[in-house]
Amino acid sequence: MIWGPTPPDVNRHRNNKRFDQRNRTGAARARVVSQAVADGRGIPVDSDLWAGWHAYPLQCPDAAHIQSEDGTSAPWRTQISAIELAFELHMLRAAIYVFVAALTLMRDSEVQEIQRDAVRTYFGSPAVCSRKTKLDPTRPELYWWIIEPVAEALAVLEHLSWHPTHLFATLRPPTGKQTHTEPGIHSDAEIDFFINGVNTIAHRHGLARIPPSHVRSHMFRKTMSQLAGREPDSEVALGLQLKHAARRALANRTTQAYAQMDASWAKEFDTELQQAAARKLVDLLRGRRQGERVAVGRGAARLHAGLDKVLDTIDNNPQLRAQIADERVEEALLADEFPNLHLGTINHCMFDAPQAECQDELPVAQRGLAPLLGACQPARCRNSTITRAHAPYWVAEEDDLTARSKEPGLSPPRREAVFVRLTDVQRITRALEEEGTA
Repeated sequence: MIWGPTPPDVNRHRNNKRFDQRNRTGAARARVVSQAVADGRGIPVDSDLWAGWHAYPLQCPDAAHIQSEDGTSAPWRTQISAIELAFELHMLRAAIYVFVAALTLMRDSEVQEIQRDAVRTYFGSPAVCSRKTKLDPTRPELYWWIIEPVAEALAVLEHLSWHPTHLFATLRPPTGKQTHTEPGIHSDAEIDFFINGVNTIAHRHGLARIPPSHVRSHMFRKTMSQLAGREPDSEVALGLQLKHAARRALANRTTQAYAQMDASWAKEFDTELQQAAARKLVDLLRGRRQGERVAVGRGAARLHAGLDKVLDTIDNNPQLRAQIADERVEEALLADEFPNLHLGTINHCMFDAPQAECQDELPVAQRGLAPLLGACQPARCRNSTITRAHAPYWVAEEDDLTARSKEPGLSPPRREAVFVRLTDVQRITRALEEEGTA
């Protein structure tokens, strides 16, 4: 703490009655302060510095260390003033808001309705409890599933918030004649503050600057919906998280439509997915350079041919060969070679509409647009490839199907369906075993 003016000089400042040693209360207070200074728990400042004590630097010996891109580690801060502390606390609250809004798919109003002790267990998984306010005057209490880092962020915010009930509130409690302050923050200003704050300190901590753009909370919800919407069989789970479940009973494409791209999002989003897919292929490319058969499945030959083509391009170009240590060169070549690659948990799809098994499930007018992930036949489709990263899922499914096929109470039609599926799965697991990847 910082104390000023120094207690022994208090009597020179008649306007500071709190430390006036001519009365018993002031003298007792001055003794407490003097003892705190003597014990090293306070820093005395003279009257010239008192007005600017907010800028007085305090040491931060226990500051967290951060890792930079070059592998070095340094403390977040070595010293901090009250002014800088206010900035850090504001940045912390803004970061928590962005993090929670992005990863929960909650609306701004729902995020700001989060109260203390809101993290619960819902159907066996961690969830946050809040109230739905949009188009619902009854404001029902609902649950949104979350991951552990979101729970940790909300726990931090509980310590930061002074408000008796809500987590998102002004940083300072009411003072003077103010006896009550409504909870809530201005989310637009909070997001702008966070972006500007990161860009202000980026050079100091080796952070990447955030490109200047218009960012609002509903964009987090839309983006995460599009990400989740590309996962196999995600529509039901996404509908539950978005609270579209009731509407799905009447129109089952409501959630699916919300998760679809519109023209303003599609170009940038697809570019990012394409680059992400290329980064995943870099490891396969290096395995292929060592002569490995890096994938199995009906599409494996096409994958190997594409990887070999990229390797030939690098080997036959001295300039590219000189840059082989730069992964970005490999990523760019792979992105061009596999523009329609869709990454998956149990397989990768090199989408080509005429060869796609899933297209048989679509009306003729809709064929050729994108893979229908829910109808994927990874063991049969000529677009499908399975790598060693997918092997554990196939081995686990084979074990599960084998156990189910031996259940005595299984009906004959169901047992036949299990054996059909088991044959498909074993086609992949046997191929993985032959290549030594399972």
